[in-house]
Amino acid sequence: MFKLRRKPVPTVLKSKFSHLFDAPIWETKSASHLILVNTRDNEKLESKFALIDLQSYELMWEGLQFEDEWWVSAYHMTNEMVVFQKFEDSQNIDDRSVFGFDLTAQESVWAMENVKLTGARANQLYLQDEDEGKLIFNIEAKDWDEKLEQVVDESEAFYPVHYEADNEHFSTVARFLKLKAEIEVKGSCDYLESHGLIFIAANHVVDEKKSLTLCVFNETGELLLMNELENNVKGLVSGAFFIVKDALIFVTGKNELKIYSIDEKD
Repeated sequence: MFKLRRKPVPTVLKSKFSHLFDAPIWETKSASHLILVNTRDNEKLESKFALIDLQSYELMWEGLQFEDEWWVSAYHMTNEMVVFQKFEDSQNIDDRSVFGFDLTAQESVWAMENVKLTGARANQLYLQDEDEGKLIFNIEAKDWDEKLEQVVDESEAFYPVHYEADNEHFSTVARFLKLKAEIEVKGSCDYLESHGLIFIAANHVVDEKKSLTLCVFNETGELLLMNELENNVKGLVSGAFFIVKDALIFVTGKNELKIYSIDEKD
């Protein structure tokens, strides 16, 4: 921990994108330079999707909804398409249908009903038929494959490790945060070393209210960024940030998505 030598130490984080959605952000998916955002309004039972381009840092589109929207979620994403799953029976999670949604045309281009999903990787969707046989569907080619593709993971997505108070590394991270940012961790934190930086999202208490704050340090311990993600939360929060390629992505106040570039070259 705290020993990073993969890249020269970045000196700056630049704010590149910020968007306030009309409902809490429930989930994100990424593929290459694209980020799919799913927002959910529990009161209105509305579920919407939006697409962000990390190359241009632009919101490509938002407000996408489907029939029976509350039961639709993103299962897998490629550079060109999203595989959405729909739960047909709330009492049986295996009773699902799936459909492929073209991100450019913004339309469904294939669909399958009563499927048993077992996984997905790159352009392939893995299913199991009624006879327990394994099937492979090519998402973008819209046809069946005979064998698994040998692919290299090029997602360049990095996610933090969640440390509870009983983890052997928790006390080390807690002492570091107390010393460098005057934050006293309470309960748990998320930790990631990437791009020559240290990222920590810490649960702590501010004015007797539970809060979550993201801190970014360089390898010498210099604080580069401090951003409160949530305040007055009911419990411990995790999974508050991640990195795709050279972009730090996190959510503040449940509804706002922010993106910072890491070590941007002029």
